[in-house]
Amino acid sequence: MLTALTTISQLTAVDFRRRKQRWTSAAALYAVGGIAGLFAVGFGAAAGTVAIARTYDLLVALVIMSAIFLAIAALAIIVNAVLAARARRRHSRSAAVKSAALATGLVAMRRSGTTALPLIAAIAGLVLAGRLLGDDEASDA
Repeated sequence: MLTALTTISQLTAVDFRRRKQRWTSAAALYAVGGIAGLFAVGFGAAAGTVAIARTYDLLVALVIMSAIFLAIAALAIIVNAVLAARARRRHSRSAAVKSAALATGLVAMRRSGTTALPLIAAIAGLVLAGRLLGDDEASDA
């Protein structure tokens, strides 16, 4: 029994280490990409403003560029709302899978007549749910 708990804890620790490495590298890459993207947007906005100002007046060019950035901001808000709704659905599905796995473990334990192993059943159910949902999160990224 102690060997099973040790194995489960080792598998969980390895999984957490992998996720931490993946999240750290993703955060660093997103930071570098974000900074480069900000520079690109800044230079593009300046070039666009100068190009419009040569054809029209400077005030008209600034109004056009501000309208473009307002449209980009609105698009970002819409995308954020869609992603938040998707995350809420995924969270509810995650909770359903975890509770189903825990219930399955408890029902199996009750049918076998064993009442001394509720902790092992709970841990096994949560590990199983984590494995099932871990594959789902990796495919979303």
